Amino acid sequence: MKKLDCRKPAAMLGACLAIAPVHAHHSARAVFTDEDIEIEGLVTEFNFKNPHVNIMLNVTDESGVATHWMASGPAPTIWRRWGWTPDTLQAGQYLRVSGKMSRTGAPMLLLDSETVQGGELVVLDPADRSVVRAIRETPEDSQQPDPEFYVPLTLNEGRPNLTGTWVNALPRGMGSGDGPRLRRPALTEAGEAVREDYDALDDPAFAQCADAPLARQLISPLGVKLAQYEDRVVFDYEHGGVRREVHLDGRDAVADQHTLRGHSIARYEDDALIIESNQLLGGLILQSFSLSDEATIIETYRRTDSEEYGAVLQMSMVINDPVFLTAPWELGWRKNHVARYDFDEVDCRVPLPPLRG
Repeated sequence: MKKLDCRKPAAMLGACLAIAPVHAHHSARAVFTDEDIEIEGLVTEFNFKNPHVNIMLNVTDESGVATHWMASGPAPTIWRRWGWTPDTLQAGQYLRVSGKMSRTGAPMLLLDSETVQGGELVVLDPADRSVVRAIRETPEDSQQPDPEFYVPLTLNEGRPNLTGTWVNALPRGMGSGDGPRLRRPALTEAGEAVREDYDALDDPAFAQCADAPLARQLISPLGVKLAQYEDRVVFDYEHGGVRREVHLDGRDAVADQHTLRGHSIARYEDDALIIESNQLLGGLILQSFSLSDEATIIETYRRTDSEEYGAVLQMSMVINDPVFLTAPWELGWRKNHVARYDFDEVDCRVPLPPLRG
């Protein structure tokens, strides 16, 4: 893989972007190419917030004209596992950054684990561009399961105890990246046509910072807080900073209209909480797969504790969609209980426009 040295003035950055090919295996669905570029600039902001951590920089050319750049990476919870905190970078530092270039020619870079953990973010002396230090933080195993922290399986009235904060910190094979979540849906011709037309650049969550439909919200790997009351259950999602209340009395929908989170009713059945939802607005759920307005969702929550990992909450959901699916689609996750966990703030940034050459 060829590495482009784009540390030079902004006038050359446009040329670097222009000559980089979009490789076929990314097709039209990738927001970034797999070409590396490297820039140097003054940090104006370290945006350590959901849904993506962003490093904002001013890159100045030989004539003194500054171009605003965005170097974007995964959510803060991932950066914390790499050892980073909101104080790792400060505005005013002069930084050398390398990453994957934008497919559109925008002044944007994609930062991944190899880049961040590999010391490819380097603080420079702005006077002579000499290296002050390469940022190499010590990875942390934060928010790991604590089997010694006892969480009762049931509440006083006998309902399953699902209350608490649950995060995706289980070892590989136990968390949200395994099992039913990775199963490809069985698509109708209409569903396949939508998948083929999908372009990541048009994803509303990326292009507009739009709120997520319910199904997409449910499969997020970020944290979820669950509270149980006599008449309802309340979910607070780290993804999007969304709160959702679901009543247990089987009430009808207030209006006959479709919304992002639809109409949901909940019930307890043996050791599980079951939630049924309809009147959902269609939209993207996972990668290039979408749902129609006729989709329905059944969520099931139950405890699947173990001696090794302590309290574990399992969510499985079954999606039915007569328009886009030929069979039910099963997805899910497992998350472990943490006693103390603060959600990161949400500050979504829309992509920067392409550079004008």
